[in-house]
Amino acid sequence: MAGWPSILQTLVAAGLAASPLFAMAQAADDADELAARATDPTASLMSFQLNDWYTARFHGSDGSANQVVLRAAIPFTLAGMHHILRITQGYAKSTPTGATGLVDSGIFDLIVFSQPWGRWGAGVSATLPTGAEGLSTEKWTAGPALGFVNSSAKTLNWGVFAQSFFSFAGSDSALVYDFEKSRWASLLTSINYGQVIGLWDHKWRPNVEAGYDFKDDAGNQRWVFRAGITLLLPQ
Repeated sequence: MAGWPSILQTLVAAGLAASPLFAMAQAADDADELAARATDPTASLMSFQLNDWYTARFHGSDGSANQVVLRAAIPFTLAGMHHILRITQGYAKSTPTGATGLVDSGIFDLIVFSQPWGRWGAGVSATLPTGAEGLSTEKWTAGPALGFVNSSAKTLNWGVFAQSFFSFAGSDSALVYDFEKSRWASLLTSINYGQVIGLWDHKWRPNVEAGYDFKDDAGNQRWVFRAGITLLLPQ
């Protein structure tokens, strides 16, 4: 029968061997959870993105377009309520018309409520006509933003996020859903893949995305390819 020192040494050795495996499993779980939050518009996660959006084809017309996009998501608390502020600013590097420069800015503020099954949020979205000539709708727009994410299953998160824009100043502009004609103006569907990595003592999420707009209206994007990297700053 083995003595207590031998048994103790065996248990300690087993514990030391298992500790790295547990740490690796825990790190993988943390990375998966952080990756899910990075793509969740209701998550209280500060992040800064640098993206390149390339439109290879348009419906009904030739040419392509390329745009560099900066996006910031900033969580904050006001009057005891949790908010997510997101600001998006693009710069057109190339367009079918040849125009280049800043495009209209986008902004939304979402108030988030946590539930046992996940989160839901409600707020307002807006676009500001800050774009250069030929790249702006020349229209101020605003409308409601709604979203929810179901995280009751650890291995699968799913949800819906919707925005509507209504013109209230400036020239007429196109909406994603045209309420006057009761039809969708755009039906862009995309697939995104990304992975959280550690670099320079921070968490980053490089990602690639491909999308297709099933609404075959002249001027709509046909094929869209996006690549970017996001700096994640979990609190």
